Amino acid sequence: RSCIKCWEAVVSTQSTGDHSMSNMGATLDDEDADRGGIEMNANARVQLMAKLASGNEMRPKHQTPASVPAAAVEPETDLGQKVREMFGGPASGSNHPPSECFVLRNMFNPLTETDPYWAEEIRSDVIGECSSFGGVTHVNIDKQDPNGCVYLKAPTTSIAVGCVNSLQGRWFSGKMIKASYMSPSDYHRKFPGS
Repeated sequence: RSCIKCWEAVVSTQSTGDHSMSNMGATLDDEDADRGGIEMNANARVQLMAKLASGNEMRPKHQTPASVPAAAVEPETDLGQKVREMFGGPASGSNHPPSECFVLRNMFNPLTETDPYWAEEIRSDVIGECSSFGGVTHVNIDKQDPNGCVYLKAPTTSIAVGCVNSLQGRWFSGKMIKASYMSPSDYHRKFPGS
């Protein structure tokens, strides 16, 4: 609550031009505000929501603090994109260009799976997730692989790209999925007739 009070005081001084700290102390020490919340007008609520959504300090988006060189400030990006970049981008660890064949790693740990139907459950979950992009034509769960690999083949490369981009960096059973493409020739060597 005190953070909201500080922010409200900052907003009110910015909008009124009153930059004295005298009324900020009164707002922070107001017991009634502590119990009943803070009254905010529509403009203040919109500004608060924008600040909370951006996660940035109270400053215009393209203004940088004087002590930080402009080159050192990163442009705003999607949080999901930052996480994907941290873990290797849309096709983590892939040395292959996009193709209809791909592998999901870190989907399970064969040493800790106890449900007799765990592989079928993973198969069903993966097929369900990929169906929104056009589905898959082949799924193989390597039940012995310590990396928790699920191998998939989509009908087209564009469907596989949608699946990989959607699944890369997502969490599944407490583990972050790592998705990468496979060359079709490697996939067909591993799974003849797929």
